[in-house]
Amino acid sequence: MSNVCKLAMVDDQGIILINKDSDISSAAVVAQVRRLLGMKRVGHCGTLDPFATGVLPVVFGRATAAVPYMSEYDKEYRCRIQLGSSTDTMDREGEIIAQVAEDFDASKLEDCSYIEQLLNSFLGEIKQQAPLYSAVKVAGKPLYKYARQGEEVERPWRTVTVHAIKLLDIYHREGFELPCLDVLFSTSKGTYIRSLADSIGEKLGCYAHAAELERTACGPFALDQAVKTTDLFDRFEKLERDSKVFLSTIIDEGIVKATLSAFAGFPTQAVGLSDAVKLTHGQEIRILPDNISVDTITFTYNSILLAVAGVNRGLAKVKRVFIDSSAEFLREGSIDEDM
Repeated sequence: MSNVCKLAMVDDQGIILINKDSDISSAAVVAQVRRLLGMKRVGHCGTLDPFATGVLPVVFGRATAAVPYMSEYDKEYRCRIQLGSSTDTMDREGEIIAQVAEDFDASKLEDCSYIEQLLNSFLGEIKQQAPLYSAVKVAGKPLYKYARQGEEVERPWRTVTVHAIKLLDIYHREGFELPCLDVLFSTSKGTYIRSLADSIGEKLGCYAHAAELERTACGPFALDQAVKTTDLFDRFEKLERDSKVFLSTIIDEGIVKATLSAFAGFPTQAVGLSDAVKLTHGQEIRILPDNISVDTITFTYNSILLAVAGVNRGLAKVKRVFIDSSAEFLREGSIDEDM
């Protein structure tokens, strides 16, 4: 990594984009990264079901303060929807609770135009009820625990937005009579793709469940930027399980993304040294023009994220601080990015 790129990084925080494997929970992935980094302050953005794969942003150090903002990201998913049966979990992991009738006319399921028209009926704002098997809490208890204990509970509803749907393929999987739909979804936060698969099957009149689910994008982060934890552990072993050397190595290799990258698309303003120090102390600063007002803006010094603030009539009030005021690059004599 060049010296310029290193200026945009600090070695005690950042984002690692994990390409999550199937059959592991998001929490377990966090535990793996915590072990690799030798840090306690590690979290993730946007839980993926254990059976699902794909982009899982894992944050560490002060980058964990970005999670509330990252949780607002739109997402993109590729889902293989198996027609013909529904399950209690709405995915391949559950027990079959309904199957298509033997006399069902399946010929229309091979018609791309018909399928596309039906899929497009789910575009826009829709209401979804939280799946019975989900981590959504009711009275402080996850729904899946109620389900496992056979308890009845009212599941909450939420309004979500489906921005785009693209039918990629209609194909047949071994062992299934009805076809499988390969579909790409672009959605708002909080959308349950399993629920969409179930609803699509219901609307087709043949039942359905999510056979495979892959998150292909999470906000500004795409699947081609993500790395497998097995690859990370391979590096870790070669570096004699030294967490500090490991972190330095993956920073140099570009695997760790700067915390600032979490705020792609937000207004950003670079400041000089004096304002930079004030921001890291959580103090207000004045910016020009005096009449500017914005809900969320990021401030940087030497391209490193300092703080997130709200601005009202040119006065910036800090919401989150990402750099300690004692950081070496903030000392007098540092390169001053006075803009």
